[in-house]
Amino acid sequence: MVVCMRAATTSTNTNVDPDVAALAITDSMISVDHSLSHLPAKTALELVEFCRRRLDASEARILADRYEKGASDRDVEDMAAGSDGKTSKAAAKKRARRAKATNANPDLADRLAEGDMSSEQVDVIADAADETDGAAACDEELIDTVASTNPEQGKKKAREYVNTRRDAHDVQKRFDRQNRKRGVYRHRLSNGNEAITIHGPTEHIDEIERSIHAASEIEYRNDGGRDIAKHKHPRTRDQRNFDAARKIFTQNDSDGSGTPNTSSSDRRATIFVRATVDQLNGDDPSPFTTVDGKPLPQSLVEELMQHASWVGQVFSTQGELLWQGRKTRLATPAQIRGLVSRDGGCVECGAHHSKCVAHHLLPWEAPRKGPTNINNLVLLCTDCHVRLHRKKRTMFFDLDTQTWRTRRATADEIAPDGGPAPNKAPGKYQAKKPSKRKPESGTKPRTKPFVFERPPQPGIRPSLF
Repeated sequence: MVVCMRAATTSTNTNVDPDVAALAITDSMISVDHSLSHLPAKTALELVEFCRRRLDASEARILADRYEKGASDRDVEDMAAGSDGKTSKAAAKKRARRAKATNANPDLADRLAEGDMSSEQVDVIADAADETDGAAACDEELIDTVASTNPEQGKKKAREYVNTRRDAHDVQKRFDRQNRKRGVYRHRLSNGNEAITIHGPTEHIDEIERSIHAASEIEYRNDGGRDIAKHKHPRTRDQRNFDAARKIFTQNDSDGSGTPNTSSSDRRATIFVRATVDQLNGDDPSPFTTVDGKPLPQSLVEELMQHASWVGQVFSTQGELLWQGRKTRLATPAQIRGLVSRDGGCVECGAHHSKCVAHHLLPWEAPRKGPTNINNLVLLCTDCHVRLHRKKRTMFFDLDTQTWRTRRATADEIAPDGGPAPNKAPGKYQAKKPSKRKPESGTKPRTKPFVFERPPQPGIRPSLF
């Protein structure tokens, strides 16, 4: 491995014929690939990640040199895309942004090559730099914060950094530009389905998405919700979202049987907006923001003020809102609203708050008996919530980086498993396990080891899982 890397390094000497150097590097990479196949999987993957970081850093430096020589964004993107047509425009733009940030701050490539930052973390800085005229690429505090957290947390911090550098005029200008280009068009997907694409300002698309998620949640509860196993639900999440959207757009509140859906009045989406007292008084010209850090244009804020029902949430910097102690296990609706106002969404991956649940930092059933207090609760999406418990880890707020981190839970912080998980029920034509019971004497043994469920009866919708 070391010999191969030295061969690749020495081949970059300016006195060496470029063709000879390219051939030496090619031979080195082939040798590396052969050597990796003979190593244990864990060691091989660590070395692959090492090589990937070094190569990404080299690519960033090479493309950054083109910027230094006066090349335009289009020129660098074309060079990053290559001539074989196998690189997408999105990937070429990402590489160009990384190179542009490296040109502004060469230390980014050094951090990447040395393993202090991953390619994803450098891309977080590059994206923020693209929206701040390169300022984020030179902000060491932001770079250190992103380097010390996972990419999802880094994106959240980068968004906060970008949003604090936008004024209300810029936000309104961007909204007006997107609003002029709004529209709807119909097209056919590769799977044969027809589709309607709605495009417009980010805030309006967020509003449409929230309304669909709110209506889809009602459909989920109508299908049985959490009281029924996921594989027994008659519809997938995507199917519920489509049915909910169709009811909203067509004003059809029936459930398919012609009976009106009495719960349609509950579909109003809730919008969480952060605003300081100075902003409400007009003393602070910065724009209002949503809980996930997106700035809102003034015209949309005025529209919301006219048509929305306002529910205020006030809490301290430590998030002290409501304290339930051991009176209740589940978070109250007011606590959920407070968590959304405080956390914005999943603190681990940044998922939308409509997909999140309230997680006890110290579990309710753990030996230490965690309370249902706002300082013991945090928003996590369903996937992160399940993964956290499965890996027996817990979360804590890192005051140095101002981000949520995970660590291994202690014995008194782990809730009991509650017994073994039930076996998955067989699907439509899924084979059941053969019986181990011995046939009675004088009877003919079964020739078929599997027993299948009978097909669904007419008029009964089969399970899709």
